[in-house]
Amino acid sequence: MRWLSWAGRGVDGLERLAITGASLCILAIMVVVALDVVMRYAFHAPLGWVYDLVSNYLMVGAFFLAVSETFRRGGHVAVDLFRNMLRPRVRRWIDAGSALMVLPVLLAMVVTGWQSTARSLARDEAIPGVIAWPMWASYVFVPLGVGLLLLRVALHLADLLWGGRGHVPEVVDHLHAKPAAAAGSPSQGEDR
Repeated sequence: MRWLSWAGRGVDGLERLAITGASLCILAIMVVVALDVVMRYAFHAPLGWVYDLVSNYLMVGAFFLAVSETFRRGGHVAVDLFRNMLRPRVRRWIDAGSALMVLPVLLAMVVTGWQSTARSLARDEAIPGVIAWPMWASYVFVPLGVGLLLLRVALHLADLLWGGRGHVPEVVDHLHAKPAAAAGSPSQGEDR
């Protein structure tokens, strides 16, 4: 399906932006915490705003901006003891059923996340502390990250329903992968 390939490339690009943002959040955590340690122990002048910045913004951003890319790479925790013993066709339908059940939950998270962000922005809510950090800037990571995950899971489901293998690597495929020269065609031995 051409539209599925086009949509997949678009989501891939958004995920690259999001994972870059998550990486920058982690880098900022390291820099800010190191600076706080130096200021605390070398100059006896700790930075009072570091905890709020790291816990309310940078950690939240690092987590939610990386959640879709983690799903795409098959990195989320999964109980797949029996799933990997199933034939590929059965696995594909189980994966499609799982994605179908997850989509409404993700949609609810996106909607409530946007509502919380908008409400916080409209009320000009702030986190009390040394610096009055705006709360909406912390909340916005939830609908952005989960919204991207929603798109990725929807693409995964569409690919499974159209007879593909989905957009998530199979753990069992990595364990039993053959070298490229000996593998032959990618559909060899596939039960559809």
